[in-house]
Amino acid sequence: MLKNPIHNHWDEVLEILESNGKDYSNAARQIYSKYNYDCTVDAGRKAIRTRLLNTQHTGLEAECDAVGIPLDNVKHYWHKGQHYSINVNAQKETDYAQALEDVLSGYTFEKKNPTLVKLNTYNPKAIKVTLSDMHVGLNPNPNNKSLFGYEYNEEIFNQHIDRVIESVLKEYTSNGAFDLLLIDDLGDSLDGYNGLTTRGGHGLEQNMTNEEAFTTYIKGKLRLIETLIDAGVANSYEVRNVTDCNHSGSFGAIANITIKMILERVYEKDIVKFTILERFMEHFEYGVHTFILTHGKDSKYMFKGLPYTLNDKATAFINEYIDHYNINTRYIHLEKGDLHRIGYDRTKKFDYRNFMSFAPPSAWVQGNFGDGYSGFSLQVIPKHNGEIQHTDIYFDLKKR
Repeated sequence: MLKNPIHNHWDEVLEILESNGKDYSNAARQIYSKYNYDCTVDAGRKAIRTRLLNTQHTGLEAECDAVGIPLDNVKHYWHKGQHYSINVNAQKETDYAQALEDVLSGYTFEKKNPTLVKLNTYNPKAIKVTLSDMHVGLNPNPNNKSLFGYEYNEEIFNQHIDRVIESVLKEYTSNGAFDLLLIDDLGDSLDGYNGLTTRGGHGLEQNMTNEEAFTTYIKGKLRLIETLIDAGVANSYEVRNVTDCNHSGSFGAIANITIKMILERVYEKDIVKFTILERFMEHFEYGVHTFILTHGKDSKYMFKGLPYTLNDKATAFINEYIDHYNINTRYIHLEKGDLHRIGYDRTKKFDYRNFMSFAPPSAWVQGNFGDGYSGFSLQVIPKHNGEIQHTDIYFDLKKR
């Protein structure tokens, strides 16, 4: 509870509240201004409210944890003997204006025009980065009680982004400039909204507010894209983002729309194409290849997602999609996330690949399925043949 710097000046906070009434935002604003903290006022307001709630009834936080309700979501409560009757906010006010101001503070919005590079026109290749299940905001070790005690926060997320950048630049050094750089994000980029999946009803253990997760994801992804463009690793760039997914859903779509708007103001459209995928499956061609992208479980309808291993039902479902859209390239690849594990299968018509999670396993996953791994994948894809080079790169997960 003491991560926010507002707690370093708690006596002053109480004095401000006593003088000016229970205006938590005003108290946070005064403290941040006085000590020059770079924090959002809304984060300070929530920190003050949470500490006051927990001070008044020390068992409230434990009871919220027991029933899976974030303490910040408590609207009203009544103390009844040893227990609490809790009324929860359906929605919280979210200061996205301030979050966007934080993101945009470093931009001048002058158009960039990267220099085109000389390519091997006889054998053009794309390099494709596949990221899935970033789950920004996930707390994999609530109350230091998870089975394997992994850490995941803004700093670790950005270290993972650094690893992606380093790996792409290594391939660029080995291969020279590529025809195209693809960055595919297969969904669940944000862990959830208000401590719940976007489907609702499934409580999540998180260590960021909505605003903090929103800002962390946008800044990290923008840094990944812009660093690789500025390095000149390819002649053109495309970023594809699955948003029909069961954790981040429309919240992930909002974050990616923000990234799209920023990129369109910095780069010409023929330099970088940013696509938001709103349907459960969508497909794209590159030479003799078609890639069908999906999270694997949608935001609303599916009781169960696509399986880890192909079965007759899943094969028929995917074949129906291929036939409906008359996909007839020589190589067809279905790529999915959701299950946080690497896996590969194929039929005569298409191959089927599961991608790992970018984030460490949650406490729930650890308790039900054991330990896990995380990372991302790189593919070097010849435009005119099927000799794809596939590399899986794993993170050294940080433990407490």
